[in-house]
Amino acid sequence: MRRPRLALLDLSDRPAPEPAALTDAPSGRVMRQVIALLLLACGSSLIGEALTCGSLYGLPWTWSVQAGYRLFWVRFGVAAVVFFWLAGLVIARTPLSRVTPRQRLLQRGAAVLSASVAMFGTAPFVSALAQLVGQSVGACVLAWLALEVCRAHRVPVRIAFPRTAPERLRDWDIAFLVLIACVAGGATSFLLAQLIRYSGLDVPLMKGGQMSTLGIGNLGTFSIGVVATVAVEDVVLVAVTTALLTATRRPAWQIYTLICVPEVLLHAYLGLPAIGMLLFAAGRVWLYRQYGRPLPFMAAHFVYDLVTGGLMLAQGLSFLYRPVVGLLFATAVFWIDHRLTEAAHRAGPEPQSQPAALGSDPPQPADRPERVSTR
Repeated sequence: MRRPRLALLDLSDRPAPEPAALTDAPSGRVMRQVIALLLLACGSSLIGEALTCGSLYGLPWTWSVQAGYRLFWVRFGVAAVVFFWLAGLVIARTPLSRVTPRQRLLQRGAAVLSASVAMFGTAPFVSALAQLVGQSVGACVLAWLALEVCRAHRVPVRIAFPRTAPERLRDWDIAFLVLIACVAGGATSFLLAQLIRYSGLDVPLMKGGQMSTLGIGNLGTFSIGVVATVAVEDVVLVAVTTALLTATRRPAWQIYTLICVPEVLLHAYLGLPAIGMLLFAAGRVWLYRQYGRPLPFMAAHFVYDLVTGGLMLAQGLSFLYRPVVGLLFATAVFWIDHRLTEAAHRAGPEPQSQPAALGSDPPQPADRPERVSTR
């Protein structure tokens, strides 16, 4: 597609972006809060991942009734911490001097209610669907907490729906670039797995299919689980972590390390091919540092997981159906790109104005995404 390639090629020719807003909090405190968010986002998942890897690869630790019981208490503890942290932040920013009584009641009530549902969602339900719904609610509440942390430090994370045709085209271009990063990481892991199988190397490798390993049997259940994945990986891991560390002028290697390492570990059930997720993680971090808009990242990641997961779940169908699905998806992508491009051209370039206030959307060029943050 024409526009995403132009967006990538033009990065080196564009003027240097303005520095991201610095937080008033000491750098060390922000770093500790980032580590706490990462532990809340990935801690229980990594424990479950370790138990799954133990079952798959014959390691000393594996799933058992006692291990599941301990994991439940870990998840409940995470939900409890999120409850009190989120409630405290929302209460602190909603005094009557800043909001109306109705706004205070709605915002505080929403925080307490959603965090309470997340705590209830950690219960060991018999139904796998109920467990996935509980995990998805908990992940969304955690994403809200991460955004509140950014808001408390006055670090903008620009979650806003596009309102004009040029803005929609800009977000579409960003989403396409994120989709390329997702495909690159997934394809690398797949090729590494095939290479290991054909070479006969004695290294850790997932023996069955990805969906069967994860215990997912239908697309509806899988799509609910993808909501949790997007909330954790795109909002907490990529957007919030990058924004906070960039605001405190942390070096790039720290940002990439704190995001890429958990991302690889969350896919450890793949075995050695999980290292392909480095491209998946590093590509998204690099793109976020250029453009700084979470919604296209979330949309592209959700679509990628949904399409690839659907193809995996459709393995019982004839192989001929897969190219047909790929062709239909490509046709839809090109059709949407054509419609958005034509609409942006008809609208014309948006007038340039003074820089917007902190946390709002600055003016955007009409023909390509805007680069917003420092390297």
